[in-house]
Amino acid sequence: MTAGLRVGIVGCGLIGRKRAEAIRPVDEIVGCTDVVPDAAAALARDYGGTVCADLDDMLGLEPDVVVIATTHDMLAPLAERALAGGAHVLVEKPAALGSAEVERLITAATAADRLAKVGFNHRFHPALARLASEVHSGKHGAFLFLRARYGHGGRPGYEGEWRTDRARSGGGELVDQGMHLLDLTHWIAGPLPLHSALLRTQFWNIDVEDNAAVILGVRDDATAPWAMLHVSWTEWKNTFSLEAYCRTAKLQVDGLVRSYGSQILRIYRMAPELGPPEVEQVEFPDVDASWSAEWANVAAAVAGEAELCGSLGDALYAWRCVEEAYA
Repeated sequence: MTAGLRVGIVGCGLIGRKRAEAIRPVDEIVGCTDVVPDAAAALARDYGGTVCADLDDMLGLEPDVVVIATTHDMLAPLAERALAGGAHVLVEKPAALGSAEVERLITAATAADRLAKVGFNHRFHPALARLASEVHSGKHGAFLFLRARYGHGGRPGYEGEWRTDRARSGGGELVDQGMHLLDLTHWIAGPLPLHSALLRTQFWNIDVEDNAAVILGVRDDATAPWAMLHVSWTEWKNTFSLEAYCRTAKLQVDGLVRSYGSQILRIYRMAPELGPPEVEQVEFPDVDASWSAEWANVAAAVAGEAELCGSLGDALYAWRCVEEAYA
């Protein structure tokens, strides 16, 4: 893999710093910028690079890749400018404020002949990567259905944060954590259409949903694959759980890392006579390696050695599901 990519970071908060930590061991951070100058200064101090006044100033440093880790309303405009400036882009999910903006980014990336990766880091958690590989291998028979839950309980003052402001976030919990579940479902099961959706705002005094439940699957085929997803900002114990059912096995991942619990993958293999399954359990270290693994995919794709795992096309699918649910 080609080393030594020159990288700029726009948005130096929690996610920007996670990206910087993943980038630093091999590649170089040449510049960073943030609407809060102290945040940019702190990132530059800790990870290197020049503090830039804005993205245009950063593009003058000729970065190979620009990471966009801002509020949702600024993701697409900044990514489009970075592409036009000649950089490849890693833009955090959900990549835009809707499908129309994603389509513009696809056009911009094509015109610039640059890569545009969407930050779907959950694909790179080792337990989920193994689950997807097992399903795609076909050794457990045809995929049948998937169900998943993902949620946290917010924090004091959450109703005043930008994620609950539709103009800046594009929506509520369905956009926040729901995008990850929609993307994982798309990755594992393919582009299932939206069947139905239920949106609720029951706890937080906000104008977006704090809970969303969606069912995916075609309506007129009783044997076709389907999925059932629930995301919540009233999950008083942080939770992640995803179960994929195949003809001869159930594959289940519980936990991510830290407050969600260590990742555990269980594979329940059914015998021909059914009954109690054979169980394989794999426990993963309580370390979030997804950011480094995703950056390795970006670097390999820039070098022409791999396909992007998590593209603008994947974000477009997820946004179309969200927009149909909101409609």
